[in-house]
Amino acid sequence: MKITIIQHVAFETPGLINEWIRAHGYHSDLIQTFNGDSLPSADDIEFLVVLGGPMSVHDDYAWLKEERRLIQTVVTRNLPMLGICLGAQQLAMTFGAQVTPSPIEVGWGPVASSQTTRQLLKKFPRQFTALHWHGEGFEMPLQSIPLFSSPTWANQGFQFLNAIGLQFHLETTPTTLLSLVGEDREFIKQSIFDTSVDQIINHPLDPHNQDLLFQILDYLTVAAN
Repeated sequence: MKITIIQHVAFETPGLINEWIRAHGYHSDLIQTFNGDSLPSADDIEFLVVLGGPMSVHDDYAWLKEERRLIQTVVTRNLPMLGICLGAQQLAMTFGAQVTPSPIEVGWGPVASSQTTRQLLKKFPRQFTALHWHGEGFEMPLQSIPLFSSPTWANQGFQFLNAIGLQFHLETTPTTLLSLVGEDREFIKQSIFDTSVDQIINHPLDPHNQDLLFQILDYLTVAAN
């Protein structure tokens, strides 16, 4: 299987998604919009991953609208898709949901899984800690399934057809975390979390987050077959 990954900025990378690709012997096609790469045709996609970025879905960039058209085609064809942060907001907006300013969640914080999540993904705990890095949040498209929430923003993840959108970051590694903090440290000062650059960097990465991410990716792959 080929995994097509759309990367919007140099400092938000696939991280642990690459580990999952290698573990399964899949191939990847990395599309870097910040380097001027053109978006692929939906006919060339088997599994789409859309990563995060500091821009807003409301920004007047032609590629954001083009990306939403691609997402619409991919998802309505029932192909698997994972959207992370901006990618999840793009997924939500594509299918009619609002994306609005939210509490600025930056740093490590709790995420709760819904009962439906624990039925679909048997090993998911009721609560875990993940990296948050956003100042906007999505509502959920009609007929989507709520998967995750947090105390300060109820909509942290959903499933729509064979696509899942996550507001938080399970793909984080120590290397990707350093890159993100280095490029976007000013955003940390606005966070509703009582945190600092050092606390974010030195927070231990929960090894279970990789297992949770792999469960989601495996689930989407199986559901597509």
